[in-house]
Amino acid sequence: MFRDPLTITQNMTFPIPPKTTVGGMLAAILGIDYNDYLNDPEFFNFRYSLVLEKPVRKKSFVQNYVANYTKGSEKKFNAIKKYLESGKKQKDLLFEKEQLEEESDLTKKEEKLLGSIGGKIESESMTLEKASASCSKVFNESFTSPKPIFRELLVAPEYLVFIHDFKYEKEILHSLENHFSEFSLYMGNSEFSANYTYVDCEWSLEESERLDSFTLNPSKIVFEEGKKYTNVYMATKAVGQREYRDYKNFILCDKQITLSGKTQVHAIVTKVRSYYCEFV
Repeated sequence: MFRDPLTITQNMTFPIPPKTTVGGMLAAILGIDYNDYLNDPEFFNFRYSLVLEKPVRKKSFVQNYVANYTKGSEKKFNAIKKYLESGKKQKDLLFEKEQLEEESDLTKKEEKLLGSIGGKIESESMTLEKASASCSKVFNESFTSPKPIFRELLVAPEYLVFIHDFKYEKEILHSLENHFSEFSLYMGNSEFSANYTYVDCEWSLEESERLDSFTLNPSKIVFEEGKKYTNVYMATKAVGQREYRDYKNFILCDKQITLSGKTQVHAIVTKVRSYYCEFV
């Protein structure tokens, strides 16, 4: 769903939405075109943090892609279209000829048309015959052998995302509180729709030996048995034609991270509970 842009022949997904994806979702809620926010040097200056609401589950499978499917399908579509258009034109000419032949008092213009319509019908019949032969030829052609692509999907992911110092924070709050989005939200592919709920919170800086979010400081982690740690290398900024910049290593854990000593973190209080987070 959150495809790693560094993978080419395989569609591997990040376990969490990177900052670039979160920025894209914020832009979608506001209705900002991607050409505008990708070329805005201040857009990705916000900081974000993320908490896993449930353990990350992935599903892996192989999907066959046909290399020339789009081009081949277009060729077949155009052949059908030409055949149908030619058939309709021939049918209209035959009907027009029949109408003229039934008319007892023709004008000079109609007489001239009646005299020439037979040639038009014959010409269109030849065009229709060629279109029919072209259809047969195109539909007998096979597509290139399918190319297997390895893909990963996340199974029903849920995240708690915190945003701080967003350029359009005042403008977006009304939309978030009213669950409104200018553009549809989706995760990676358009068939994977996304949803969100606004969470009201308050924050302060505190000293803590625990982290609920990711961290960029692995040296401070006390690695413990029974916990699953994952290292993720992700971009934190996108520019121009979806060019990714400022990559960082994120350490995730399926449970609360224990630190080797007290560290200043963001203590975020919601109606549900308090979270200790590191922002990027």
